[in-house]
Amino acid sequence: MTLIEVLISIVLLGLGVSMMLTLLSVTITASATERDHANAHAWLQTASDVLYGAPRADCTTGEQAVFDQYEPIVKSSNNPEGWDPSNIVIVRPILFWDGDIYQSTCYDDKNTNLQLITIQVKNPAGKIVESVQVVKG
Repeated sequence: MTLIEVLISIVLLGLGVSMMLTLLSVTITASATERDHANAHAWLQTASDVLYGAPRADCTTGEQAVFDQYEPIVKSSNNPEGWDPSNIVIVRPILFWDGDIYQSTCYDDKNTNLQLITIQVKNPAGKIVESVQVVKG
């Protein structure tokens, strides 16, 4: 073998190793992103189930009172390891059913009694944001 052949072999092997390392890096990043999506989804599911099972807040005292009652319930749901409870929030405003559409005005006096609550979670890096809406009646 000549020196040229040896150099070409080394360059080709180096390119192959470099491509494998790049592929490994992309795979690790994609796996971490998918893990964060799964954790966010699982936390949202848990929080929405806990909120749905909690007693319904009376909206005649105002949207702030409803928010103040539901926010601690959502934050107390089981969060994934390494995720701070501050990463999950109830998005305002909480909306109330008037018989046709959801609005910010309370309609408990009309016996419609439905509330639309949006829960949002972010991963610790803040790059992944997932949300779910819960109708509570």
